[in-house]
Amino acid sequence: MPCRRALHDPGSPALRGATGRRAAAVRRFSACRDGATAVEFGLIAMPFLCLIAAIVETALAFFAGQVLDNAVSSAARQLYTGQFQAARAADPPPPADKTTQQVALDKFKDAICNGRVTIFACSNVKVDVLMMPDGGSYTPASPIDSSTKSWRTTPTAFGTQYQDPASNRIVIVQAAVEFPVFFSFLNPNTLANGKRVLQSTVAFRTEPFQ
Repeated sequence: MPCRRALHDPGSPALRGATGRRAAAVRRFSACRDGATAVEFGLIAMPFLCLIAAIVETALAFFAGQVLDNAVSSAARQLYTGQFQAARAADPPPPADKTTQQVALDKFKDAICNGRVTIFACSNVKVDVLMMPDGGSYTPASPIDSSTKSWRTTPTAFGTQYQDPASNRIVIVQAAVEFPVFFSFLNPNTLANGKRVLQSTVAFRTEPFQ
């Protein structure tokens, strides 16, 4: 819809000549409101849609973290009761390209992923199973090297340790997995590759199953 003319017509005696026509044009332009809504929406649409996407992404990451927590807790219960250790007693010798520790870690990761629907790559979950001495305090090391923003490699590489839990011993199970994000600046624990890290840690004392 065309803009309405200003109250002072450029043809009136007060606005005759080139100067009057320019002044009238300025008045008409300042009074014009056609397309203002579209312009305003264009200015706020992108930030608004980005905010909505970031909220959805954060909610998905939170849900994925809860799924990981439940999966690790369920698998750790098999260590707590000795069920996992007893099942491994009948395992054949490991293949030539793997150690007993690596086979145990692979089986424990299978226990974490078995029968669960996840929104992350469950096969990429990294796990450490550690036995702690009685009467001491221990804080698990972060799975991420803060200086390089990558998986920890020292003093031990994260996801490579399995200490077969004995009866009535303190055990710490620490698991982590990469989770893809698009708004990495809004997410904590972001790796150098732009992905977020989901972590879950469970500590318990095994039952006297022997």
